[in-house]
Amino acid sequence: MPFIANINISHTDREKFLQQIGRAKTAHLRWRAYAQALLSGHDIEEGQLPLEHDECQFGRWYYGAGQALRTLPEFRAIEIPHKQLHQVCLDLFSLLKRSEKPSLWQRILDPTGKGDSKKAAEIQLKATLLTSVSGDLLRALETLERQLQATQEF
Repeated sequence: MPFIANINISHTDREKFLQQIGRAKTAHLRWRAYAQALLSGHDIEEGQLPLEHDECQFGRWYYGAGQALRTLPEFRAIEIPHKQLHQVCLDLFSLLKRSEKPSLWQRILDPTGKGDSKKAAEIQLKATLLTSVSGDLLRALETLERQLQATQEF
């Protein structure tokens, strides 16, 4: 059996974990695509973009079956970017909601609409951060994959 950071794991289990990680990556990419579609003004169905980090398909894997790998530092390194990703998305939704329709007071206080350009810049900044943090998460998953693939038989 290969030995990974205090985990005894069979070849079959290793392959199972690699498949799970592949599905988790796919789930994350799908989630990110929905977030980007929403930012582009497209409608998405309720449930396609869970905002809580433990409610998305990736989070259900991470806090569920993935916990079998919790002693691996490479596995634990995934949690921070995953939580950051959801926080950035929550921030984006907050900005988008505020920018949907200015209130009467907003129109009176800012008749030129310059506040809208500031919101647009904030939204763009958060959208860029979302992509960056997503890349961090994918790199962390790839590191975990490489760790699992590099295990040797004892």
